[in-house]
Amino acid sequence: STITGDDFYGAYDAQDIGKKFSSELGMTVTHYENMVYVGPEDGYVEESIAKSQGKKAAKLSGTEFRRLLRAGEEIPEWFAFKSVVDILRKAGDKAFC
Repeated sequence: STITGDDFYGAYDAQDIGKKFSSELGMTVTHYENMVYVGPEDGYVEESIAKSQGKKAAKLSGTEFRRLLRAGEEIPEWFAFKSVVDILRKAGDKAFC
């Protein structure tokens, strides 16, 4: 998604394309619902459950993630493991070819 949170493509576009070309790819795509982080109490839940319970999903765009990495600012642990963040920071911009 963009820094403003706008998605480049739909949540299930990749699954739909995989299903469309599954025989050509020689694979079966399993449907799974988008998971969202709703806070430390419930952690990750299916998006439809979060919506039905009126819970707000936390979001962090890829652009904002890269900005935080480059600035040395804190990355929420719900978004990325600290060990992964450390590796990405060490690699610098080379990690984002």
